[in-house]
Amino acid sequence: MSVTSRIFAGRSAWSRVAVILVLLVAAASVPQLGSLFYVSLASNFLIFGLLAMSLDLMAGYTGLVSLGHAAYLGIGAYGVAVALSHGVDPNVSIGVALVATLAVAAIFGLLAVRVGGITFVILTLALGQVVWGLTFRWVAVSGGDNGLPVGGTLSIGPIDLSDRGSYYYFVLAVFVLCSVLMWALVRSPFGLSLRGIQNNELRMRTLGYNVWLHKYLVFVIAGFFGGVSGVLFAFFNNYVSPTAIDFAHNATAVQMVVVGGLGTLWGPLVGAILIVLMQQYVSTFFTRWVTVLGIIFVLTVLFAREGAWGLLLRLMRWRASMTGAAPPEPAAVPTTAGLDELEAGEAGR
Repeated sequence: MSVTSRIFAGRSAWSRVAVILVLLVAAASVPQLGSLFYVSLASNFLIFGLLAMSLDLMAGYTGLVSLGHAAYLGIGAYGVAVALSHGVDPNVSIGVALVATLAVAAIFGLLAVRVGGITFVILTLALGQVVWGLTFRWVAVSGGDNGLPVGGTLSIGPIDLSDRGSYYYFVLAVFVLCSVLMWALVRSPFGLSLRGIQNNELRMRTLGYNVWLHKYLVFVIAGFFGGVSGVLFAFFNNYVSPTAIDFAHNATAVQMVVVGGLGTLWGPLVGAILIVLMQQYVSTFFTRWVTVLGIIFVLTVLFAREGAWGLLLRLMRWRASMTGAAPPEPAAVPTTAGLDELEAGEAGR
């Protein structure tokens, strides 16, 4: 059982809904602060949080750590920019970008999911570098090192999204929708199968599951959500360049997932917030702020496997226990519990 499940065990559905509503109200109130800087900062939280959460579908729930996931952010962003440069309507360009992302993820998935372990990591890194190399060298299409502007005004019916505040609400709405879809996915039988593959792939094969197909589907789904973050990124920055998908950004996506908490879904959002804040604030005080980030990453891997999200929820439980409001800690559940559920389901067929 995950830390999140243990924290909320025994709590009413209304209390969970209340927490979600409070968070949504807090997020929706950011433009009311009257500062474009905070709006831009919150938009970055959501965009990169969505990218990190999509990577967590593979890394945290299936055990497939990709070092080329930021490529899908780039494909989504470049899909919008290239479509707009050819006179396509801004709203239609979103569809073009998402179709391009799905196509590339489907092709890359055929290659990547045939291998596992460190080979998968290296192969995804190579595929990500292929995308980066194309954007850097294919000047006629991508603009090369100069990048491409993202012109045009995005709108939803009569609502003009050219204003920063309006666009922030659009980003928030898309983020919430994608988060709900990913949450439903990881709680579905398909999501439970992914957990089983992560824990014991051989046993899942023995139970009759098509492990390759499960890996392939989650690879494509994760790539799609990464492409959605790329579309949001393009219209937010009004510009896209190869630097958005270089090795540093691929590594940063992995850091967001690990620092936030592997396999927690919401943890990568926390990791994205922490790292974006470090980029904005810590870098103003320390020239080598990346070293600080590296130290945090190493300490997380060694001493806090559940990441910042796990530490946050443990702090919540500790405070609740001090007031006598915390439910009793349930017994530890073996890591093969999900496999046993799957096996029981197979036996009942």
